[in-house]
Amino acid sequence: MIAKVTKGRKAGGALRYDFSPGHREEHKDPRIVAGSVPGTPQQVARIIDRHTRQRADVARPIWRCSLSLPDEDGELTDEKWQQIAEEYVGRMWGHDVPWVAVRHGADHIHLTVSRVRWSGELASDSHDYARSRPIVRALEREHGLIDAESRSDRVAPQVSGPERAAAQRRGAERPEREQLRDLIRAARDASAGGGRLAFEQALAAAGVDYRANTARNGRMSGYSFSLPGWQDSGGEQVWAAASKVSRDLSWAKLDAVLGRPDPRIAYALPPQPRQEQGPTAERSSPPVTPEELQFLRGVAASAARARSTTVPRRKVRLQSPDWSAGLPPQQLPPQGPERGSGLGR
Repeated sequence: MIAKVTKGRKAGGALRYDFSPGHREEHKDPRIVAGSVPGTPQQVARIIDRHTRQRADVARPIWRCSLSLPDEDGELTDEKWQQIAEEYVGRMWGHDVPWVAVRHGADHIHLTVSRVRWSGELASDSHDYARSRPIVRALEREHGLIDAESRSDRVAPQVSGPERAAAQRRGAERPEREQLRDLIRAARDASAGGGRLAFEQALAAAGVDYRANTARNGRMSGYSFSLPGWQDSGGEQVWAAASKVSRDLSWAKLDAVLGRPDPRIAYALPPQPRQEQGPTAERSSPPVTPEELQFLRGVAASAARARSTTVPRRKVRLQSPDWSAGLPPQQLPPQGPERGSGLGR
């Protein structure tokens, strides 16, 4: 079970979202499954907001939390969610806070809790994230649920519910990002030490579409990946940056695994015997490998940076040249009276 916490000002806005169709029409049959405030959703929101207004000194008195389950846990009943919500809120805040739990999907509920207790005392939200984690782990054990924290891939961004639903509508067995994660890691492991060319050949063999992203100076900055048939609602192919598939597939980490044969080694090989060619024979040079091309681009970029580097200039006071040096006496210009003398007055 995964708990995601947010904070807000009013319960009215939170409950309007819970009972709305959702951003992608994903909210189905929204309903209150637990809570300490009776009434319709509108009545519950007014009661909670009216109660929290007595603490005008609190900027964000509404504490929100979504509790969601992985697919392996299946779909729980409303009664089971009620039990989990009451136990979670009771251990987190006690039993004297206004709160309500809304379910509008198969795999999660939303909790809206007022930090202003019924007595008017303010419940502290200090270290709420740290306090929530052991409570969730304990509830998983007590209710026979999967330990979502140990199951989740912390290196890989998690696939959202709407993304998973969209993949199902496309007929995909699993969301494309999950498929890419497994295929790319397998290609990486199979081509370890073989450089980019071996990696890209392994990707093509696995059916993964890829494109290399390079900076202006020609240096490799990473990959984007896709799968045949992965299209958005407009029919355009969807591309996912490597960091969106998994952080361990960034170029810095891929490069360390793949390795790059130093293209400079090719220039240190002994010269090959020259073959005689006729005057009309075509002269062709061997093709440049991707590793050599990347190395040459790096050399060119370094040279360009060196040329653009400016050296601060020192101010030098120039002396006027003595053009009369070396002239015969008859060609010397007439000398005026010396400064400070009384001549010429």
